[in-house]
Amino acid sequence: MEEEKGETTQVTLRVKEQTGEEMFFKVKGTTKMQKVFDSYAQRRGVQPNAIRFMLDGQRIRSEDTPKMLELQDDDQIDVVLETVGGGLDEDENAGAAAQAEAPITLKVRDQSGEEMFFKVK
Repeated sequence: MEEEKGETTQVTLRVKEQTGEEMFFKVKGTTKMQKVFDSYAQRRGVQPNAIRFMLDGQRIRSEDTPKMLELQDDDQIDVVLETVGGGLDEDENAGAAAQAEAPITLKVRDQSGEEMFFKVK
């Protein structure tokens, strides 16, 4: 009997952005987190695949539920922008290393229009 009651229990989740803004969602313990992800993305006007949801530094999977994650009222979920990159294979790594050693020239123009050039390695 207790198990049945636990499955219909709702929890209020606090989703917090990097900017500090918060959004609240009231969901059943058995609701898949994908529903929260989609709702959040729709409210913010972003693609669901452009953001990631984290709980205590660990990524939340779309098939997880509040019950599986042992979430309670007012628990905080952090939302961050998805970052891509940094995974170069060996050939790309060699090319990147060669480019990193080649100097680049920076052109800086001040408010009066004067230009300065800097070579940076």
